[in-house]
Amino acid sequence: MSITASVGFGGKNTVPDTRLVQAMINPHAATLGIDQLEVDGDCGPLTRGGIKRYQQVFLKMAHPDSRVDPGGQTFLHMANNPAPAGVVVSASRLPVKLKAGDFLQLPVVMDPADGTVQDAYTAFEYEIFDKGARMVGNDYAFGVPNEIEVWPNAQVRIGVTLTPALLAHEQFHYDVGFVVCRALAHQLTIARAPTIAGLVSQLNSLVELHINKRVKLIQRRYDIDTQHGLNAKYQRIWLDRMTACLANPAANQIGGFWL
Repeated sequence: MSITASVGFGGKNTVPDTRLVQAMINPHAATLGIDQLEVDGDCGPLTRGGIKRYQQVFLKMAHPDSRVDPGGQTFLHMANNPAPAGVVVSASRLPVKLKAGDFLQLPVVMDPADGTVQDAYTAFEYEIFDKGARMVGNDYAFGVPNEIEVWPNAQVRIGVTLTPALLAHEQFHYDVGFVVCRALAHQLTIARAPTIAGLVSQLNSLVELHINKRVKLIQRRYDIDTQHGLNAKYQRIWLDRMTACLANPAANQIGGFWL
């Protein structure tokens, strides 16, 4: 891993070299007291300021030059000090447990998976924050620490009482969103690519696999087995499976289905 020419004030500032320096600074943004840099290859004032701040904080330079030179002190320090160990992408959610106030009341509630009218329907929303990129060896990786935020999209038909049994059924649908996003976060933590474009491509592929495919398979199987919560036997089986899954932060399956 190296740069071909100087980056920063008075540097040649080629796009590949600038991207590399930006990605090497980003894991330390919180320590430096700066915002994450956009890894765009444009050596503007924020990037030059990030280099200067890096030199001040880590190299204790009395007169920082805001430039990273090939084989120079600043570059060598960056190359030898990647993101702190144990920093990951994780998942969180609010609320954890659904309550009646979390449901939007509608005159008609329909399950879009099979077009049937239901008493209640619960899906989830999520957001993956752009924390820039970082370097791991010669590859780009997602910026850390990062957190996928999950929240419910819950509906109940007007006049329907959210009984404990119905609420438990809807809670499972919401829990699926959380455990799948948790598994997605593990994959984003270890994702690597030689280019920024490759890393973005991995992100899109992982979201398609986990969110658009695996979530739908699990939710559909759950509703078929439990008859939308009417089959008490299978409802209990699936709830027990979810309890075990939630208790294991490293879980990547539930009931034989990949998360």
